[in-house]
Amino acid sequence: MRDLIFALMLLVALPLGMARPFNAYLLWGWTAMLAPTTYFYGFMVGARVNLVCALLTLLLLALGRVPWRNYQNNAVTWLYVLFAIHATLAYWFAYGDNPNNDQYYELLLKGLLFAVVMPFFVRERVHFHAMLIVIALGLGVHGVLNGLKTVVSAGGHLMLGPQGTMLNDRNHLSVALALVLPLLFYLHSYTVNRLIRLGYLGAFCVLVLAILGGGSRGGFIAVSVVGAWWILTTRRKGLAVVLVMAAVMGFLAFAPENITNRMSTIEDMNDDQSFMGRVFAWRVSSAIALANPVFGGGFHAVQVQWIWDSFKADPGLLGFLQLPVPTFSAKAAHSIYFEVMGDLGFVGLGLFLLILLRALWSRQAIKRVTTRLGAPYQWAGDMADMLMLAVLAFMVGGAAVSLGYYEVIYMVVMLMELLRLHVGRARADTVGQALPRKGAM
Repeated sequence: MRDLIFALMLLVALPLGMARPFNAYLLWGWTAMLAPTTYFYGFMVGARVNLVCALLTLLLLALGRVPWRNYQNNAVTWLYVLFAIHATLAYWFAYGDNPNNDQYYELLLKGLLFAVVMPFFVRERVHFHAMLIVIALGLGVHGVLNGLKTVVSAGGHLMLGPQGTMLNDRNHLSVALALVLPLLFYLHSYTVNRLIRLGYLGAFCVLVLAILGGGSRGGFIAVSVVGAWWILTTRRKGLAVVLVMAAVMGFLAFAPENITNRMSTIEDMNDDQSFMGRVFAWRVSSAIALANPVFGGGFHAVQVQWIWDSFKADPGLLGFLQLPVPTFSAKAAHSIYFEVMGDLGFVGLGLFLLILLRALWSRQAIKRVTTRLGAPYQWAGDMADMLMLAVLAFMVGGAAVSLGYYEVIYMVVMLMELLRLHVGRARADTVGQALPRKGAM
């Protein structure tokens, strides 16, 4: 039944996309984040819905439905192009017999392509608002579904994301959901309809329960950073404090013992075998990078058993820890930083960090301009704060998960850059209007 309903929705949505390229672009992004076919059981299983939406958008661009002169040149686009070129070289020079190389290279390029196309479409306030709604309705849906199951099962639900995607692992999903929380709060603050505003607030609360109930320490740390920074920076501190305290009390009151015990191991990491396994993976990833400093070992090379065995005795960058040689099988990098370092070398890691830091710099630039523009652009300052908070959640929570190629973070960074361009144009228009006209007294 759900297959038929979604197919009928597509029959309505695709003509809307053909009528207006921005609608097609939104469909491309929404289907990428939602991965709707993972929820199907009938004739829509395996349907390339996202590919159809992507090709439709690119076809409309190629046909000139969006003038190429409308593209907003920006520094992030060039960073993404350099990152894609370097990733391609790393893919070519990767160690052989690596089944992960093709998969993650393709995932990265798809995410970068969507973000690089964004400057054609996102220019005005309504466009930014629409993009945040798409992220909420795409990525946020996974959190709402898992959060409701967590509530119904009194914390007994094992949180999982859509199968066959990077979010299938609960740790990955928890960190990804932490990115959505600031965006939901922004939508709650700036949506006019009261019922929809309450819907965003409810989704925010359910996502917090999903993250905490998932038992992921990376997600727990990420949501803690979001809560603390949110209280410090938001203009609505009262609501922020109430929501954070409610989440903490609800978690402590209703979380099962196995989840609270897992969180308590954050304080005693030396005795936590799971954490020490991550440390070994970091050591091996850094050893791969030291042996291949420019291009790394290829995408997720650390998870290939023969590569792991080749480097497991190497101290890497963590030789000062005096760790023994691991006896277990290959593990994932469990860190966006060590993941990119081992996969793409130190050059790739440098580009990756520049991309993230660029978003933080752009936020500062936006805040300076919106302070001068005053109340009419308060929304832009608040959006910059929430986008920055999403990046911080990714940077902190990502230190414990292999999520470096997740497409949403590249969307968020590009949105921040385009927001900077938008307020810059507004500032230039304001200055231009203030200047006296030629010949005026």
